[in-house]
Amino acid sequence: MNSKLTEILPLAAASLHLAGCPRWSQRALLLLAVLILAMRVVTPALAEGSGYDQPGLVEAASLLPEKTLADGTPRVAPEAGADGLHATFTLDGPVGPETITGIQSLLNRIQEIRAIDTLRRMNKSAEFGKALLSSGKEKIESVKEAVKDPVRTAQQLPRGASKFFGRLGNTIKHASEGKIGATQAAEAALRVNRKRAELCLKLGVSPYTRDHTLRTELDLAARAMAAGATLVNVSGLIVGGGVGTALTVVNANQTFQRALVESSPAELAVRDRAALLKLGATQENVSALLDNPAFNPWQKSTITNLLSSIGVNPDAVLARAGEAWTEEDAIYFVQVTRILESHHRSKHPITAIKSKDGIPCALDESGALVVPVGADLIQWTPLLQERTDEFLGWSLEHTEIQSIVLATDATVSDMAATELAQRGVIVESRVLEKS
Repeated sequence: MNSKLTEILPLAAASLHLAGCPRWSQRALLLLAVLILAMRVVTPALAEGSGYDQPGLVEAASLLPEKTLADGTPRVAPEAGADGLHATFTLDGPVGPETITGIQSLLNRIQEIRAIDTLRRMNKSAEFGKALLSSGKEKIESVKEAVKDPVRTAQQLPRGASKFFGRLGNTIKHASEGKIGATQAAEAALRVNRKRAELCLKLGVSPYTRDHTLRTELDLAARAMAAGATLVNVSGLIVGGGVGTALTVVNANQTFQRALVESSPAELAVRDRAALLKLGATQENVSALLDNPAFNPWQKSTITNLLSSIGVNPDAVLARAGEAWTEEDAIYFVQVTRILESHHRSKHPITAIKSKDGIPCALDESGALVVPVGADLIQWTPLLQERTDEFLGWSLEHTEIQSIVLATDATVSDMAATELAQRGVIVESRVLEKS
């Protein structure tokens, strides 16, 4: 008997038994199995002619910024899996293959791997070695814990009665032993934290990375820099940030970069809250973003900075951001706000940020409804068709909407571009590479 039929028969029998028909003949089961097998063969064929893009493998290089694969390190598999919006890549990581969904996440990981290599060479240099030695072993030990989490350490330093009457405890090692004062330790931790942030800006990585190796190398280099080492003699090792890295602020204004380096997370939060409230956002929606642990402090500040550049009430974005649960969700909202800010700056100023069934969108001064989509490869699927029809119907109910623009950092398939154009939707693809 055909192996496929052998595989299907037990399933068919079980289904019939559950349906109350346990006594069907072997011949009936065989006919049913043939029917199921035929459906399996015919259904994909029908789907291919259904007028939609099909999920499957695509050329990875066609989706990525050209310079991403320039030096071949780390290696990305030549094909990626596409599902209509996202692409899943395979990367040769330090300890084996890594499966990563999302171009932004892939670029972040590539940048991290390259940064680890840069830092290892830097930390082995004579200058950095001398700086660590000259800083004094006891001082290094005294701020060891502070380096791991300098912001929380500074916040946990005793104040008031605890400072003058209580005991310091173990937050900063040796401080109560007189080897180094609490104030000195806090200042040392602050210097290290700032050097770490400064180094992350240059490397184009996030100071909140989850990669243990990268965190260790960053801490070591930051301690050396705080002790006097400079990047002058090793500047050639620094990798550029550029478009598409974890740090979307590498090309941002110097004032914002300086604020990231010099401010603690708590200070950034105060700054962000004031800026968002000034735009007219509600306390509830501001807290939806700033109290959400899915976003790290730099992501929250990046989103705030971008929304401030647009200058209109951002409630529609903030309310939706409150539903983010994962790191991938956070990346998506950074992408969405970057797309909106790019349109505002390079196309037409945005006059209002709106929401359609929970999807943030914006109206610009030309009357275009801008729908930002953070994605990898947008294909023509039943879901995209449904969303397109919804926005088209909505636009008919609002006379201020003169056109609809799909703005995305993704590549758009030929079929999707054609179908959207036929419906009068303007497509702007890979906009962040052009901004």
